[in-house]
Amino acid sequence: MGILSQLSFVVTLAFCAPLLTLGARYALAGEPIALLFLALAALVLGVERYVLTPDDLAVTAAERVVGTIARDPDEK
Repeated sequence: MGILSQLSFVVTLAFCAPLLTLGARYALAGEPIALLFLALAALVLGVERYVLTPDDLAVTAAERVVGTIARDPDEK
């Protein structure tokens, strides 16, 4: 996973943090709605990670360009 993909995942995780927190609070209180919030957060993270979007194509292209320009000195 490249740096741009990791950054995108961190931003998505930051948006899911309130859902995770709310789900955890409801789960500790014994409320069944906690499953809804936790499932929604898992769905958002899963879609971001496994579904290909047009933005992902641009990120992949940018990572390839950076990879060809800035090569590791140890690689041959």
